Parts: sequence; C-alpha cells; structure tokens
Amino acid sequence: MNTHLDDRILSFLAAHRETAFKTKELARELDLPKQGGEYQSLKAALRRLQLDGRIARLKNSRWMLSVSAEPIAPDGATLAPDRATIAPDGEVHRPEGDADARGGERHATTTSSDAQRIVGVFKQFRRMSYVEADDRDIEEDIAVSPKRAGGAEDGDKVVVRLLPRRGRQTGLEGEVIEVLGRRGRADVEMLALARRYGLQHEFPADVDAQTFAIPARIDEEELRGRWDLRDLECFTIDPEDARDFDDAVSLGVDAAGDWELGVHIADVSHYVPEDSPLDREALRRGTSVYLVDGVFPMLPERLSNHMCSLKEGKDRLAFSVFVTVSARGAIRDYRIGTSVINSRRRFTYEEVQAVLDGGESPHATTLREMERLAGVLMRKRFREGSVDFNVPEVRCILDETGHAVDIVPKPRLMSMRMIEEFMLLANRVVAQHVARGDATGKGAARGAGAAHDARGRVRAGHATAPPFIYRVHDLPDPEKVRELIEFLRHVGLKVTLDPASSRSFQEMLEQVRDRPEEAVVQDVTIRSMAKAVYSEENIGHFGLGFRYYTHFTSPIRRYPDLVVHRLLRHLLETGGVHLSRTRVADIARQSSLRERVAVEAERASIKIKQVEFMKRHEGDEFDAVVSGVTRYGLYVEIYPSLVEGLVHVRSMDDFFEFDRARMALIGQRSGRRYRLGDRVRVRVAQVDSVEIRIDFVLVDDGEHERRTRPAAGGRNSGGGSAGSAGRQRGSGTRGKETSRKEPSRKGASKKSRGRGRR
Repeated sequence: MNTHLDDRILSFLAAHRETAFKTKELARELDLPKQGGEYQSLKAALRRLQLDGRIARLKNSRWMLSVSAEPIAPDGATLAPDRATIAPDGEVHRPEGDADARGGERHATTTSSDAQRIVGVFKQFRRMSYVEADDRDIEEDIAVSPKRAGGAEDGDKVVVRLLPRRGRQTGLEGEVIEVLGRRGRADVEMLALARRYGLQHEFPADVDAQTFAIPARIDEEELRGRWDLRDLECFTIDPEDARDFDDAVSLGVDAAGDWELGVHIADVSHYVPEDSPLDREALRRGTSVYLVDGVFPMLPERLSNHMCSLKEGKDRLAFSVFVTVSARGAIRDYRIGTSVINSRRRFTYEEVQAVLDGGESPHATTLREMERLAGVLMRKRFREGSVDFNVPEVRCILDETGHAVDIVPKPRLMSMRMIEEFMLLANRVVAQHVARGDATGKGAARGAGAAHDARGRVRAGHATAPPFIYRVHDLPDPEKVRELIEFLRHVGLKVTLDPASSRSFQEMLEQVRDRPEEAVVQDVTIRSMAKAVYSEENIGHFGLGFRYYTHFTSPIRRYPDLVVHRLLRHLLETGGVHLSRTRVADIARQSSLRERVAVEAERASIKIKQVEFMKRHEGDEFDAVVSGVTRYGLYVEIYPSLVEGLVHVRSMDDFFEFDRARMALIGQRSGRRYRLGDRVRVRVAQVDSVEIRIDFVLVDDGEHERRTRPAAGGRNSGGGSAGSAGRQRGSGTRGKETSRKEPSRKGASKKSRGRGRR
C-alpha cells in the first residue's frame, strides 16, 4: 500500500475542496504519467481511499474530498438513486457507490490486491484483440496477443491478468485466464460479477484441511464451565430458505413478573482459532455475500451449515445472553456466558406469524409472549429516538434453472420484527457490558443518558474500556440536514431537525406517516444519513439512538461478530484483553471495507436479475412512481416489483429544466412538473442485457396525480428502523438474512442477515 501517494492525493484534494477531478487530471496535477504502473497505482489508491470513505467518486469518474453520503455531479444533477435496504438488525443501508448515467448501475469497486485480475469484454478489431474492462475506472483497453487469448471470441466476457511491463512499453497488456461466456447472458453476467468482486465458493487447501480436522462430536470436556441449557425451551426463527442458523431465542417470566429473554448465538469462536488459516481466510472475506442465485460463505459449509448451525434437536455450543426486562421495556439485569443448547424447533417466519395470528403450536404461549415483549421494546426504542423507516423490499423468484420468473413484494411480518428487536437488545447489552470492562458477565442497566462531544456524537463513558469493535453510525452532515429541511419546506412541511438528535428525525417522519409525501420524504431523509461502519471508537449509533451498539449475533456470516465473541470470552475468562487497539482498528476497517463490497455485489446481482426479468416485458405498460429526478431525466420505479429504470428527457415532449431545490423537472412550454413521488404510467422501451439497463418512456405525458407509493408497491405496514436488527435484506434474492439475518433458496429472498446490517 502506497501511503505516501494516499497522502499526496488527500492533500491535493483538500487544497481544491470545491473541485472534482478526473483520474487523468489528477495524474497531471500530481506529476504522474497517464499510463503505466504509476498510473495503475494512482487508480488503486483512489479506489482504496473511496472505500475508506475519505474521498467521493462522482459522475464521469470525477473525484473530490468529501464527507457527503450522497455524491452530487459537478453540474449539480443528483446522481441516480438506489433503494435503501433494512438489515436483519433493523439497520438501514443507504445506497452506496456511484450511478451510471445510462441507468443507475453501480460501479464495482476492487481493492489493490485484485488490480492484476480484471473482468471485461474480449473484443477483436481486424487483427487486433483487446479487453475492455467492466470497471470504467480502467479507461485504457488491455491489449491481448493471439497466443494469450485463451480461446476467447469477440463478445466473450473474460478474466484477464495484467502482464508485467517490458522496456519502453506504455500500454496495458494481458492474457485471458478464464472465458466466462457470452456477454449479456444473465448467468455469465452473474459469474463475471463474482469474479469482479473476488468472490469464491472454494476455500484454500490449508483451510479445508483445518476444517475437516475439527471433530464433529462435542466432547464432554468441551462442556466444562458452560451453562447446560439443553432442557430450555428455545428455538430458531429464520427465513424458509435459510441453511445456517446462528441464533436461537427463549423467553421466561421471573418471580417478579419481569420477562427473561434469552438470545443464544452459535459459538463459532470455539471452532475458529485466532490467526489460524481458517481465521485468516474469514478475515479476508469479512462477510458472507448473498447474491440472488447463491451465497459465497465466509466459513466453509461444514462449519456454517452443520457444526456451528443451531439445528433442531442437535446439541450445539453457544454464547448466551439473558436479559431481564420490565413491563415497560427497561433492562433490569442481564448475564452473559458460554453454554450448550438444543433447539426444540426450527421455525420459519411464516410459521411463527401463523401462530401469532391465532394458529396452534406447542410453543404458542411462548411465541405470543415474545410478540408482547417485542412490541414493548419497539415502542420504547422509537420513543427514545430510533428512526423508523418504512422501507419496502422485494424478492426475486427463480425457476429451477436459476432464471428470474417474477419479482414480488416481501411482507414485513411481526415475526421478523420480533427477532430484530431481540437481536438489537442482545447487541446493545454486549456492547454496554464490554464498554464497562466488567469481567463478571452480569450487570444491571446503568446510565441511560448519553454524553456527547462537540459534534453531538456519543462519548465513550469509560476511558479504561478494553479494545472492542463497535457498530457506529455518525451524525448526518449539517449541510445535508439543511438541504433536507429546504426540501421539506418545498413539499409543504415546516419542521425543525437537529443534526445531533435522532429523535427529531423520528418525530418528523411521524408527521408524514400515511401522508402522500411519506415515501419521498423518507427516501430523501435516508440519503441525508451517514453510513454505519465498524470502529474501535465508540461514537454511538445515531439511527438507532443507542449509546452502545455492536454486532454479536451473526458470527457465522460476519467476521466482526466472531471477533466480538473472542473479546467477550477473554474478558469473561481472564478479566483482561488480548488484542491491541491498533489490531482491533485494523479488523474494523477491513470489515467495513468487505461489507461495502458485499452490499455493492448484492445490489448488482439484483440489477442483473431485474434486467433478465424485464426483458420479456419490453413494450408492456406499468404504473410507476418517480424515484429520482436528474438533469437528464426521471428515474421511475414500477410497482409492485420495484424495478427501476430511466425516462430520458430526450423521450419527453418538451424542454425540461431541472429544479434541484424542489427535485423536479419543469417543462418550459407546457409548465408540466415531475417531482419525486409523482405517479406516472410508463412503457418499457428497451432492456439492454449487455449494459444492464432499463429504459422507459412516459405513456401519458399529460396531467398526472401526485401520490405516494401505493401499498401494493411494497410499502408495508410496520416499517423498519434505521439500523435495527431486522433480519431481512431489502434486496430480495435467495440466501439468509442479509439487513442480516441481512436468505438462500430459489424463489426466496435472502434471509435478512445479521439480522440486518445496521
């Protein structure tokens, strides 16, 4: 890693804070060649700094120093929006990356370690052969000699390896190392997507060897010192297509009439020794990645789907958190420790919902009591400042060959929200416990009020707190909040928003609940927010309104959770720490980077399947809602499938001016106005399977009624909170929670894994 080059880039952009530069312009300003190895190092550094959130990539591959969560194109046009999603932890994932003007496709981002392997299209022109990279950051074509073409033909999607430069050679040269298939085929594009992001099903040989050397049977010695909870009524509640079960729940009532909630998480740290081949590979991957048609796991299947998975009727090692909660939702007490459990039942969300709606089950009494508790926790959380976003989600239905046959709204069931609340509570209790540096594994609620720094961020209350990985969400940028307030004023809402108070945002959203402008206000509000990340520094979680928060509940699919288990175990067993703050900071940074890559890959896979599905609908008409307004046209989202595409101004019958303050296009001749949230009728004009783009035209360019998105469009009642533990990803695919427990069966959405990525 060239930190000197990173510093030069940051210093230059800081000195030209108001200007955006293309890559070659930066090369000129930094006195670097516009091709060759140094130029490739510059591009790798820019991608690295973008992933670290220190610079922003704008339209047309321009770069600038930015803390903005929503890049703005140099001409003032807002970049095409992408749908926010709710993680199983209830956390809202705001769109990331940059939108392509040709239709909103997000550019993939690679790390410098991937720089020598590039995915692109093999092209032949007369006697010349070259590869045009999918990553539009790589502006130079890669020359390929006939003997290094690997049998590729014109139009094939390939993986090319860059060759070392020779002598005075100036251009890029490479050799084709893998031919993926014909460009534009959905299966080929999905394979190319995996290669582009460095996703692998296979594990290195030393990892496989270590995994298969682990005994499948639990030895009695391993149970020494653990709570034996095998007689406890506990069960898992997951998506129907889930294959790995990393959390189970239980509920009882104590002598005082308080609830005692148990959250039992697979003890993955018992099977993955620190700094072993298995651990190093898990850190490299950082997270499981759930694409529409499959999962790329963080851990080998023998662990993730079997030995660590909390399967029904099987003894499993776990980390258990018991929390005593009053009738008003206050935490009275808690205890944390290692355990052995045996799940009584593997429930799906739909099965539990049927019981909550009056169905029968041997566990009906417990499930209905869990619903009561979840309602109490939810209402208390919202009162105290958690931001409740009502974000619709869809899932892609695949046939047996993996082709998309339908895209349908995904209901947000109370059974899902129930698990979200329980995961949120466990994550919160563990973070608070470690921040206090308490080695007893027991404690009562203390100090609900949060101390804040000069920016209003939460200050860690204990200077001696051990090194730890927190899940943090910074305050929104004040300038973004001012823009949001101005936008709200233009839609007729007079509100006061405090950038340091999540409660003020929640109160504003309550004002527009069930009003026509609810959807548009919600979308713009989400885009004003910062990203949630992992950090060794506890600044609190703005969206959730929590002083302490971490990710503890999904160690099968998230590396930070695995490290949190290790840190917690060491604290409980020795009263001390075993990782330095610097090491924890490095892990947090790598985990945040890999999470962003996973989110980009998952969204890109959804776009590929949307295009595949819409290809059969060319010429068909749909009701739609305006989901984005730019200088060059309208982004519209058809319902109920929530597929998005572009209505270009060239296809409209007037000359339209872009009013950024009102997020509107206004016709100069007709005075016709199109704004965020407007309902329109559109026809599918073109579906481009090569460019992964959908173009629409307006069917009725006359008067149209401005309404919010209808319920049929997936705006489900109940909503989801920003950053909560929801286990449902707002993407819809097959796989387990991925807005974790942000699922993987054909025809099902991913299990909101993590329960959410908050």
